[in-house]
Amino acid sequence: MVIYLDMAFLLNCLSDGAALYVTAQVSGLPVRRRRLLLASAAGGTYGALCAIPAARWAASFFPQLAAAALLVRLAFGRQGAFFRQFLLFFMLSCTMGGALLAIGRLLRENGGLELLRSLNWNVFFLAGGLCFLALTVVFRGGARHAIAGQLCQGAVELRGSRTPVTVLLDTGHTLTDGGQPVLTVYYAALDPLWTPRERDVLSRLEADGPARCLERLGDARFRLLPYQAVGVSGGLLLCFRAEQVELDGRQLGTLTVALSPTEVSDGGGYHALWGGERGEGYAA
Repeated sequence: MVIYLDMAFLLNCLSDGAALYVTAQVSGLPVRRRRLLLASAAGGTYGALCAIPAARWAASFFPQLAAAALLVRLAFGRQGAFFRQFLLFFMLSCTMGGALLAIGRLLRENGGLELLRSLNWNVFFLAGGLCFLALTVVFRGGARHAIAGQLCQGAVELRGSRTPVTVLLDTGHTLTDGGQPVLTVYYAALDPLWTPRERDVLSRLEADGPARCLERLGDARFRLLPYQAVGVSGGLLLCFRAEQVELDGRQLGTLTVALSPTEVSDGGGYHALWGGERGEGYAA
C-alpha cells in the first residue's frame, strides 16, 4: 500500500486544527492564530509519523495521549484547566476520526489508511464540516447555564491593543467600583494585552495573591479592588482601568476590569462576568 506522507500530514493538520478550534470555543478560552497553526502543524507531523510502517508504535494508545497533551499545551499554553481541555480535545478528535470513517464507509470508501491513500476530499470536507457544525452547536448549546444570565461578545482595550472576550451577563454579579459596574475577567483571557513581564507575574496570581502581584508589577495602572462575597468578608481583586470596553457592539467607555485568578466559567464557554444595567435585555 502506498501512503503519501504529505497527504497524511495535511489531513491530520486540518482535522486537529478544527478540533482545537472547537475546544477553544467550548472552553471559552482565546487561542492565538500562531499557536493554533503551530499545534495543527505538530498534529499533522504526528499523523504523518503514524502512517510510516516502521513507526506504527506511535499510533498506540499512550503515544496518542502524549501527542494530544502536547497539542493542547501548544495551542493554549498555561491558560485554563489543562486536564479539562485535554479531555475535551481528545473526545472531539475521536469523534471527528470516527465520523470520517463512518461517512467514508457510507460513501463506499474504505476509510482509514485507504482514505489517506486516495484522499477523497469530498469525504473529508463533508465529514469535517458536519462534525464542526454539530460539535460547535451541540457543545456550546449544552454548555449554556440555566441561570439569570446570557452570553454576549465583548472586547477589552489596553495600551492600544484589543482582545475579544465572551461575557456572561449575570444580574447576580454586583461588583462595582465607585458606583460603576466592574467587568470581571479571567486574567488568562486577556493574555494578548499583557507585556512579557505582566504575563509572568500574572501567571502566579492565584499562588501569590493580588497584593504580592501588585507589588511585583510596579505599574500605576494596576491597583487592588475590595469585594465581598459569600464566605469572603474582605477579599481583594487585582484590577486596572481599561481604555475601552465593548459589549455586544456597544462602546461602554473606560471601565474598571477586575482580574480573576481562576476561571469564572465551569465549562459554559465564557471568561468574563458583567452585571451592569447595560447588560439587561441583551440577546444571547
